Amino acid sequence: MKLIDFYPNLAPLLAQVDSHLAELWMDSDDFLGMAAERSLSGRGKRLRPSMLLLAAECAGSATDRSVVLGAVVELVHAASLIHDDVVDEATSRHGRRSANAIWGNKVSVLLGDYLIARALALLPEGERDFFVPELTDVAKRMCLGQIRELRAAGHPVVKSDYVEIARSKTGSLFSFCGQAGVRTASGTSRMAKTLARFGEKFGVAFQFADDILDLIGTDGRSGKPEARDLAERKFTLPLILAVEMGGRSVRDTIEQMLAEPDIDCGGITTIRELVDSTGAFEASWALVRAWLTDARQELEVIPESRSKETLVAACSDLFPMPVMAY
Repeated sequence: MKLIDFYPNLAPLLAQVDSHLAELWMDSDDFLGMAAERSLSGRGKRLRPSMLLLAAECAGSATDRSVVLGAVVELVHAASLIHDDVVDEATSRHGRRSANAIWGNKVSVLLGDYLIARALALLPEGERDFFVPELTDVAKRMCLGQIRELRAAGHPVVKSDYVEIARSKTGSLFSFCGQAGVRTASGTSRMAKTLARFGEKFGVAFQFADDILDLIGTDGRSGKPEARDLAERKFTLPLILAVEMGGRSVRDTIEQMLAEPDIDCGGITTIRELVDSTGAFEASWALVRAWLTDARQELEVIPESRSKETLVAACSDLFPMPVMAY
C-alpha cells in the first residue's frame, strides 16, 4: 500500500506539485530542461512533499502555498541526491544511471545548483523572508551531516554521533516539511513545532531503515544498489551495533574488511553474517521501531483526521522501506 491508498486526497495535491516541477524543464534551456526532467521523473517517492502536504491537511487544509512548498522541498531533495552521487561516485540512482554517470561530475554539480536556485525562485514572495533562512539552515545541516559521515569513513562511529548524522542528513528536511506544511495552512505555532519534531523523528527512523536495508538488501524494491554503504566504507547502524555487541574482535574484523581496496560479494556476505551473528540486525530494527514510536507519540496532540491517520500509517503499516507516496 502507498500513502495515497490511505489518503486519496493526496493524489491531486501531488499532481499539482508535479505540475510545478514540469514548469521547470519546460522553461529551461534544452539541456538543463532535459537533465532536470530526468532527475525529477524517475522512481523517486515524493515522500517529502507528501509529508508537507499531510502536515498542512492536519492543520486544516493544504493550500496553493503548500503545493508550491512541496515542489520546493522536492527540488532541494533532488539536488542533494545529485550532489551525494558525485561525492559517493555512485553510478545509479533509483534503478537508473545517476546524473554523474551520464554527464560527469562538473555538469552534475551545476545541475544540483540549478535545482536549488529554481527551488528558491519558486518560493512565494510573501514567504521568502521566513522560508529562505529556514531552508538555508536545513541545507547547512545536511552538508554538515555529510561531512561528518565522510570524515568517519572506514572508522567505527559511536551511536550518538551516528544519530546526529541521521538527524542532519535526513531528519532536518523532514522536520522542515512538518513545520512548513502547518505554516502554509495557517496552523498554530504549537502544531508547527509538533509536526517538526514528528518529521525529524520519522526522518531519523527512515535513515536507519535505509542503512539496514542497504546491507541486507530489498530485492530491488528501494531502487538502490545493495551494499553501497560498504563500498563507501560507511559505519552505519548495523555495523555500529555489531561492534557494540560483539566487542573488539568484531570491530577489528569489520575494520580490516573495510580497509580492503574492493569488497566483493563474498566480503559482503561475510560482513552480513558477522553482523547477524551479534544480533545487531534485530537491535537495529528495534531502534527504528523506537524512533517511530516516538514519532507517533508526537501526533497524539494533533486533532483526529484522515491525514493524521495517514502519518500514523507511515510509521507503522507502510514501514519499513520503501514508503511510497504513489
